[in-house]
Amino acid sequence: MYYHGGQTALKMLPVLTAADGIGTTAIIVNAVQEGAKWYYMTAATVAGLTAVTAGTAITTSAWTELTANPKEKITPTAGHKFVRVVCVDASNYPISVGDALINVGE
Repeated sequence: MYYHGGQTALKMLPVLTAADGIGTTAIIVNAVQEGAKWYYMTAATVAGLTAVTAGTAITTSAWTELTANPKEKITPTAGHKFVRVVCVDASNYPISVGDALINVGE
């Protein structure tokens, strides 16, 4: 988190994906983990991804913990084309967030 014009703002988290086998993708976070944990979610559209707001803790039950930092292989739900990754502090308040298009192996 940082302050922009007196307002709290989230840092941008550089996220990308790479095809990593048939039907799978690797989520790659190109940053040093600043918080306690990283979480991700996928959706068919960007609008389908849960919004992340500075100063509001995420509901971790709606997210999946990214345990293989900074690269984790996943099998996204069929039709899901976008991923959002959020870095949170120990109280699950977001520090940074980033989105990427999902690249799935064929």
